[in-house]
Amino acid sequence: DLANALGADQLDQLTTQSGMSRDDLLNGLSQYLPKVVDHLTPEGRLPTENEVSGRI
Repeated sequence: DLANALGADQLDQLTTQSGMSRDDLLNGLSQYLPKVVDHLTPEGRLPTENEVSGRI
């Protein structure tokens, strides 16, 4: 599903930039992307500007 969401062109670009295999990249993203989204969306809501600047 993640590969379909990213699209072939984006996935190719990410593998080239990272030097990782397609499978390794997708595995890593599938593990860490949900954690990043959770961190950036406190309590399941869009953060305020102040919250964004403090989290990035």
